[in-house]
Amino acid sequence: MGMPMLDRGSEAAPLYAQVARLLAAQIAGGVYGAGDLLPSEPGLAKELGVSRATIVKAFDTLHREGLIQRQQGRGTFVAPRPKRHSLSELTSFTSVTRSDDAIPSHRLISYQVIGLGDERDELVASFPESVEVVLLGRIRFVDDVAVGFHRTALPADLVARAGLSEAVVAATDFSLYQALESIGQRPWSAEESLRAVPCPAAMAEHLAVPEGAPLMQVRRLSRNRSGELIEVVDAHYVGSLYEYHTELSSHLRNEKEGPAHEVNVDDRGSHVRAVVAERLRRGSGRG
Repeated sequence: MGMPMLDRGSEAAPLYAQVARLLAAQIAGGVYGAGDLLPSEPGLAKELGVSRATIVKAFDTLHREGLIQRQQGRGTFVAPRPKRHSLSELTSFTSVTRSDDAIPSHRLISYQVIGLGDERDELVASFPESVEVVLLGRIRFVDDVAVGFHRTALPADLVARAGLSEAVVAATDFSLYQALESIGQRPWSAEESLRAVPCPAAMAEHLAVPEGAPLMQVRRLSRNRSGELIEVVDAHYVGSLYEYHTELSSHLRNEKEGPAHEVNVDDRGSHVRAVVAERLRRGSGRG
């Protein structure tokens, strides 16, 4: 496949930047689709008449932008388009991925039982000290591309009731929410918070991104129909591969005055609680 000529003039952009932009344009234009294998570094270097180091630097640029994924021993591929998760829907990673006609999977990294007297980190400490907890560490994949890392804490008695042994959880097609639903404990409500964080060194290798790359951290506390806490998950997603989506409306009844009040909105069966945190000032002190 032919590539446009590079501009080698004295005022031209660096060659690696030109290569990166050429490839980005071809990806955007559909020459290379999601999951397609890109030409090899030596092949591109020969075709464009540049050094392999230039191609490596161009690929580094595209990787930071989330446009490509490197798979050791296989090559460099166009990254899948970001998966979208609605903030008003309490759904699982598996459901979100399958709804987008993609294949979800995971790899179990750790399966740890936290006893009553064991030391607890912030995640496990969400449960009372009287509750034994099972802590799962999992890499989440979409079409075999790593997009997230989940640390999930669950009450040990719930894990036992659902028969979630380490061997069961290790199955690549395992779905936690399906397992909980099978014993009538599917999450009914949840609190969720998001923030941007740099990728820790321990997570970088699992997610195939550089240390310090931007990740989206999602903390979710899920409760069953009775209001009991049944799951706490600390999820980190590659920012370029996973996005959150919500629909906003100004049609809320906010005539009440006060330092804060709550409004419940029922939209297609999904309950969203909006907290109005500022006093409404309508013509205060004006005639």
